[in-house]
Amino acid sequence: MKYTLILFLVLNGLLAGAQTYKNPPRNEVNKDSSLKVFVDTLKNIVHRKDAPALLKQLSPAVKVASNGATNGIKGFKEIYAPQFPASQLWKNLQDVIALGGVFKGNTTDAFIFPYAVQRDMKNKYCDGCGRCITIIAPDVHVRKKDDRLAPSVGQLNYEIVKIVEEPVSKSKGGSSDNWVYIQTFDGKITGWVRNDLTWDICDYRLILEKIKGKWRINAFLAGD
Repeated sequence: MKYTLILFLVLNGLLAGAQTYKNPPRNEVNKDSSLKVFVDTLKNIVHRKDAPALLKQLSPAVKVASNGATNGIKGFKEIYAPQFPASQLWKNLQDVIALGGVFKGNTTDAFIFPYAVQRDMKNKYCDGCGRCITIIAPDVHVRKKDDRLAPSVGQLNYEIVKIVEEPVSKSKGGSSDNWVYIQTFDGKITGWVRNDLTWDICDYRLILEKIKGKWRINAFLAGD
């Protein structure tokens, strides 16, 4: 009887450890009316690719690099060149805002886009950049090979998954797909997913802060 109980406890512990984690999309913009006005204005600026208007939304100490070497409005202009409509900045901003954002921790004066870069994930699951990612779409096929036509070995819906190998690029039919090799935390699904359907905690993130009653862009950067 004693050994049966021990076996039960061991199996129960293994089953508890073998689980999946989800990070479903959230958008808390509407929780603060002043924030919603700011974000709506920012969306219009990004849509117009209006560099002068964007610069007015920046905090004077805006962060654009984790090492702090090029921070500030001058650094923002040097890194992102917003005066050029073809700057990748505009698409990156559009992408992170479109995913929705959340308030940072228990604060009401700091907000981060996209929801998928919640920094508490780093300690809970990821153990650093490039260790795990959030699937940011529903019904994402995990492929046996890094090819859209490869057999599917399963589907994911907003799970947090481990990265097994670094992303690789493959050209298919004249276009380039970026893929990443992943595994679910329960080990049941392993395979390739399109990298554009994932988000790392160290991918681009937009941080807004309410400074003296006014929302401003406090950071836009990628990296640890």
